Amino acid sequence: MKPGLHSTRNNPVELIVVTEIVGESMKARVILAIRIATLTILYFLCFSFVSAALLRVPSEQSTPTEAGGALVALLTVSFLNTAVLAYVILRSRWAGWKLVLAIFVVFYGVVTVMSQIETAFFITRLPPGLLPRLFLAGAIIAALFSALAVLILGKGRRAGSDDRSETRLNMSVGQWIVKLSLIVIAYVVIYFTFGYFISW
Repeated sequence: MKPGLHSTRNNPVELIVVTEIVGESMKARVILAIRIATLTILYFLCFSFVSAALLRVPSEQSTPTEAGGALVALLTVSFLNTAVLAYVILRSRWAGWKLVLAIFVVFYGVVTVMSQIETAFFITRLPPGLLPRLFLAGAIIAALFSALAVLILGKGRRAGSDDRSETRLNMSVGQWIVKLSLIVIAYVVIYFTFGYFISW
């Protein structure tokens, strides 16, 4: 038997402390899971209501199977986007409106701007006024969800002074240029590779 484990079992105080630590860890994970689930539902609701209000277009009525598949797909997208943004929010040193604005820019830029720029260039036949409404709907969804996510994840206010050094972003201009260039090249390669196999 290991000495540490033996001493813990023989010392009631240490055993209570370990039990409390494990209990607090489990409690924190349960709370985080509840927050992620809540944000997933809120994302789904924001997307559904805003899309219904701004992006309604005449179309053929879908079958129950198609509607069920669309619902599952939207819930999956809602969870994945929520999980990614929650990871960024929880690891951020920022808080409050500064963090809300940063998340809005990232969310709106990645989810709406990049995809709808492709729509504007590659899809020439759209219902009148649909493209501006796509950008507007994306901005509203991003604004609502960014504020809700920061608030629900407990980053509405800075908890205290953070003296950690900014070593992760301590790079020269040359390093930034090289790394961002590699990211751009990787994105183009992945985009056209997947586009070739999926589209064709």
